[in-house]
Amino acid sequence: MSPNLILAAIAACSIISCTSGSQSPIPETRSERQMLGLIEKFDRWDHDGNGQLSAREINAGVATLKGTSREVTFDGAEVVNHYDRNGDQTVSLREAQSGYKRTTEDGAPPLQR
Repeated sequence: MSPNLILAAIAACSIISCTSGSQSPIPETRSERQMLGLIEKFDRWDHDGNGQLSAREINAGVATLKGTSREVTFDGAEVVNHYDRNGDQTVSLREAQSGYKRTTEDGAPPLQR
């Protein structure tokens, strides 16, 4: 089993375990859906399986969205610049989650689509 698949399973379990009682484990809020989407992107786009997304991997992933309703206009370097906090020129899932939380809490818009 790939490390990313394990990471996705752990994240899904943590979302499920955070629900109380009779609440559905299916993501219902926009934030929950975006976090699951983020985990899915890491699993699909992390081609070398190191748990980090490089600008090159992000660009390859973004290229798969061209011509779809999910097409984006940013590139991998912009994503890395926005989310990379430790300066290693990659984005970990933790950095991405923290960055998403930071931009939404501050009321600042996330990367433009």
